[in-house]
Amino acid sequence: MLRLLFLALLLLQGCSASSVFVPYPDQASAWVQPLSAGQPGQGAVKLEPLTTREDGLLYLQELARLQQLDNQLEASRATFADVFAAYEQQDAAATVQASALAAGTASLMTNDNALPYEGYAYERIMAHAYQALNYLGSGDVEGAQVELRRAALEQRVAQQRNEKRIARAEEKASEQNVDPGQFESQFAGLNAAAAEVRSAITNAWTFYLSGAVWEATGEYNSALVDYKQALQIQPDSPLLKAAATRAAAKVDGRRNRDRGTVVILHEQGLVPPKREINFPVPTIHGWFAVAFPTYQPQDMRPPEPVHVRAGDSEAADTEVLAQLNAMAARALKDRVPAMLVRQTLRATAKYQAQKTANDNFGLAGALFTQIYNLVSERADLRSWLSLPAYGMAAEVTLPAGEQSVQLSGPGGGATLTVPVRGGGVTIVRVVTAGSFMHTDVYAF
Repeated sequence: MLRLLFLALLLLQGCSASSVFVPYPDQASAWVQPLSAGQPGQGAVKLEPLTTREDGLLYLQELARLQQLDNQLEASRATFADVFAAYEQQDAAATVQASALAAGTASLMTNDNALPYEGYAYERIMAHAYQALNYLGSGDVEGAQVELRRAALEQRVAQQRNEKRIARAEEKASEQNVDPGQFESQFAGLNAAAAEVRSAITNAWTFYLSGAVWEATGEYNSALVDYKQALQIQPDSPLLKAAATRAAAKVDGRRNRDRGTVVILHEQGLVPPKREINFPVPTIHGWFAVAFPTYQPQDMRPPEPVHVRAGDSEAADTEVLAQLNAMAARALKDRVPAMLVRQTLRATAKYQAQKTANDNFGLAGALFTQIYNLVSERADLRSWLSLPAYGMAAEVTLPAGEQSVQLSGPGGGATLTVPVRGGGVTIVRVVTAGSFMHTDVYAF
């Protein structure tokens, strides 16, 4: 145990500038604030030196997103390739199974921030969707289709992976005599925020994006399949019902060659950062106050649609297809049993360290470990904070030819000239965050 105490000293010195001791949202403000101010490139410059740190996967995701919004498509594509390589390395090493339940020595003496950042399934899926947009921006439709297939596959695989993770966590909790149910009141806010969605994984926005790309490239059967997948997730969506009906008509050879569809893909706002809460957990040595991450319902700000207007009569407001803020809460809720197990083990280890220090070094040793335990008790607040809070969409049908489309929303307004192909699909991407509005047009 003395070795653990000396290790704690080294960690306190070596990790003081990392997320082990500095909450990640405090770090992320250096690149999230420039994004909201319409300067994603400034945030990217601040991020680049950080990607080799232990939280490299998280920093890489943030960097790839900011590079894309700064129109650095080749750089973003290369960074996302590094993101996927990190995930593949993680999968091959089975770090999800190794680290998700059993805290290592470093994390037992500090907090969950000392564990490698695994990422969440919804982040991984969005990474593939964004890489697809990088390919579309470069005119590589085939590359985009590959990434969209990977996004769809990830949703299926992640669902199975998550079910196994939850089962292992519940089994471990039972072995450690940890009853997650007794802490329901402490996580009432998290549960309320997570209740807005049924799954932390299934994402109608990415399926709709995929369907639009398939439809735009004339692969109507594939488009219909993905629109129906999206509709299963959001069965009451008028937008998705209309898209599926249109794709089904095209499968049957029916399409209006005088008019085309303009699809508006809208990414609105930013996912909220996690909050830290503290409450006691029981151990064999008594009750100890520990820190946990959470979200609260007030963190889930309502969506702010973009109003789309084209011509004299065509108008629409973007509707919500994916609540990424609530998906983040749901993903965290799914990990609560495993967090409770680790925190129970951690509280026990810190108690033993304090007792050993008192036995060997007297009052000074006990005082040091008390201070260390207080300073190191930090919740893991890491998550991909430059993601949008909502994935939204709208459609308008316009005559073939060059058309003017006006956008107005929380990030300001824009007027775009959009090529419309009779019977075809043109995709307009709109990103709004704070005073920032970013637009791209993908014509096929």
